[in-house]
Amino acid sequence: MRSLALIVLLGFAVPGGTPDVDAAAAAHHGRSAAPTAARHFSVAASIASPQTVDVETKDFSIVLPAHIPTGLLKFTLHNLGKEPHEVRFIRLAGAHTFDDFTAWQKSNQPIPEWLSPAGGIGAVSPGLTQDYWVSLEPGAYVVLCGYPSEDGSSHTGKGQFASLTVDKASGNGTTTMPEADVTVSLMDHHFQLTAPFESHHPLVHLRNVGSEPHQALIVRVTDESQQYPELAWFDHGGKGHRPGMPIAGSADVPADGEAWFQANLTPGRYLMLCSQSEEDGRHYELGMVYAFTVE
Repeated sequence: MRSLALIVLLGFAVPGGTPDVDAAAAAHHGRSAAPTAARHFSVAASIASPQTVDVETKDFSIVLPAHIPTGLLKFTLHNLGKEPHEVRFIRLAGAHTFDDFTAWQKSNQPIPEWLSPAGGIGAVSPGLTQDYWVSLEPGAYVVLCGYPSEDGSSHTGKGQFASLTVDKASGNGTTTMPEADVTVSLMDHHFQLTAPFESHHPLVHLRNVGSEPHQALIVRVTDESQQYPELAWFDHGGKGHRPGMPIAGSADVPADGEAWFQANLTPGRYLMLCSQSEEDGRHYELGMVYAFTVE
């Protein structure tokens, strides 16, 4: 069955805290934060020579290289915009091209079978950076942001997409990932964790052992009572001010796929959820929501 989330292209992630996250949280809730030098935590030094692909998002554009090699790559998303942004990798099957995608987008026709999700970086708030690792197969892709503005319109509809070609030649050799702090198995329809979220900067390994695409989106909430307004925001198509603050995660993990991301978690309350949709409802309604607290 075709994922309804692909149809709507809607995705959805130390004492003293992480300065960029604290500043973003303050801005999200209409407060100011003391200026501090931003820090970016990464496990890149412990990985065997990964190639890093920088991805910049603004309102409303995506900038990344036009060609990348196949194999395990590290993508670093820099959100330079004033709205949250995500990055989704949509593979074009067969001989279909980027022009075919743009023509389809204008056609208002049902989603074609030659478009399929291949991975993606979960939405992050303005000013934040997200590290994400995935191996993409050779071929043609569209890279897009399907996050909604407050009026509910998708960023994709505002032109936030770009062409990407994954070349057959690998640039990484036998690159491997270090052991993750937390491995999350994505099932139909729940999360299974090997350990709780305790570190402020955990490396998270996602394994989709289900039969359909899943997400692991991490959202910061002020307290337990904000969980229900946050889920209601998804239920209403992402319209209006979002109660929670998107921090990290993966927007798409295909069935039998895997990916990694590193989250920067300041002390507080969080949700991890999957917002994919099917006939029986959104996946968080079916059990794919997990609340946790970082001390």
